[in-house]
Amino acid sequence: MRPDPITLEVIRNRLIAASRDIRRTIERAAYSPILYEVVDFSCGILDSEANLIAETPGLPIFLANLGYAVLSTYETIGRENLRPGDVILCNDPYNGGGTHCPDLVALCPAFCDGKIRGWAAFRGHTVDMGGIYPGGWYSDTTEVYQEGFRLPPVKLVVEGTPNEEVFRLIRANTRVPDAVLGDIRAMVAAVAKGSQRFLEVIDRFGLNVTVAALNEILLQGEKLARAAVRRIPNGVYEAEAILDGDGNDDAPLDEELLLKLRITVEDDEMTADFTGTGPQNRGPMNTPEPSTISATRYAFKIVTTPHHPSNEGFFRALSIVIPDGSFLKPRFPAACAMWPTPSSTIPDLFLKALAPAIPDQVRGGHFGDSMANFIYGIDPTTGKYYVCAEADAGGYGGKPTEDGESALFSMTLGDTYNVPAEVVEVRYPWRVERFELRQDSGGAGKYRGGLGVVRDYCLGFDAGLTVTTDRVKFTPPWGVFGGGPGRTNITVVERLDGKEERWRKISNLPLKKGEVVSFRGGGGGGYGPPLERAAEAVAADVVNGYVSVEGARRDYGVVVDPASMKLDEEETQRLREEMRKSKGRAEE
Repeated sequence: MRPDPITLEVIRNRLIAASRDIRRTIERAAYSPILYEVVDFSCGILDSEANLIAETPGLPIFLANLGYAVLSTYETIGRENLRPGDVILCNDPYNGGGTHCPDLVALCPAFCDGKIRGWAAFRGHTVDMGGIYPGGWYSDTTEVYQEGFRLPPVKLVVEGTPNEEVFRLIRANTRVPDAVLGDIRAMVAAVAKGSQRFLEVIDRFGLNVTVAALNEILLQGEKLARAAVRRIPNGVYEAEAILDGDGNDDAPLDEELLLKLRITVEDDEMTADFTGTGPQNRGPMNTPEPSTISATRYAFKIVTTPHHPSNEGFFRALSIVIPDGSFLKPRFPAACAMWPTPSSTIPDLFLKALAPAIPDQVRGGHFGDSMANFIYGIDPTTGKYYVCAEADAGGYGGKPTEDGESALFSMTLGDTYNVPAEVVEVRYPWRVERFELRQDSGGAGKYRGGLGVVRDYCLGFDAGLTVTTDRVKFTPPWGVFGGGPGRTNITVVERLDGKEERWRKISNLPLKKGEVVSFRGGGGGGYGPPLERAAEAVAADVVNGYVSVEGARRDYGVVVDPASMKLDEEETQRLREEMRKSKGRAEE
């Protein structure tokens, strides 16, 4: 049977609302800013076979691998051993987690007539699950055993009753148990609410109509995706990037990590093939297969149906080939604390590869990294351990008709936010010294790349720092169709003796009271030749502080008087003509 269109839309939107209820519960009940401020999580409603049916905005990198956690639960616990009122928890990167140890998955089955009919699912970041240093995100681990307390799918709640043994195990394996256990209790409440909302749909419309609606939702997603793929010219499209290496900057080796993508479009099907990508790393920059699939699906969604709510049906038109033993499909027990770093470049490569085929739908490369950073220590005013986990914002590439966006998080982080300065200064022992756009960070182009962000903290007490930044040495944010590259990411530590240290990746770096750590996000690449940008637009960028007077002259051939901040049209015309002739001679 097929439900009538009105009933179908009511069910579709009630399930989307159910996923939103999961999000609202987390935002109201979580203990940690990484959840209630940053929104480092995703929520979804799945059917009984682990197909995503409905989602709410959050981290897109999490959504497509929630089904992996459900399937792992079936394999580990057994479908027949699950009961109403159970809540499952897992984080093992190789069994149910699919990311790294700080990311917890909470699942609650929805039972009707004695059978599982669907799932409410949540995946979110916790500030510490053990491991060699606080935070769970490292640049120098060599095996997953070092990275934290791992949980395969376990029953955290058994038929409505908390499993205190599991709670005790978690408390014993985290440095900040009050925050972590508070967040976990919020997760339990959230997925229980989502499961209840799913059952309310069945109660209202009946089991048969609801199941038919779930199937139709998936079928419609597939049809929309296949129609979109047909609009892309058939062909083979390739792109690659070199990541900066996996390990501390001061490690004896600093490898170049090749990430290679070949996209084949044939009628209404697309294949993403990562053959040629480098082998799994000795360090933690390995992405477990479920997360590689998730990042690839997200990229596919961007270039096909970006304006439609996501479900599993959209991905039936996509095939993915991942070499076994590569850093996109590592073998146990490879370290994977930095799994988001390779995955952040996958959507960028999709756009770069397909640029010749769909130039009106792509943009320049974005700053390309989560720029994850962790500051931690003991707050002398409270005597308690704290861990502040944040990402940093950067610029997106210029687009076919407008400049790139500034001050956004990386593509795979989606709809996340920064921790407001007021919250930072109340919750943690340091002061926000600066929080501003980074001048000249956007790549030059007819349409300029977006700007990165500079955020400076002055430490109130001694602390430790872990920072993991990529796309600095080998593959900066690229421009397209003649656009220039964006400025790269970097973290700068200003020591008490006046020395300045620049770090890409470092774990557990000691910081002293009064020292300043400056997180500087990169910009996006430009779209189109810079000399085609309207001189008036460049002058406006100078007035607004986005581009310096020197940058306008160097990159755009636009002369702005530094005293009056007025455009010198005559000198601009002369300089641009000289730059065009010079470029022509260079091309000859």
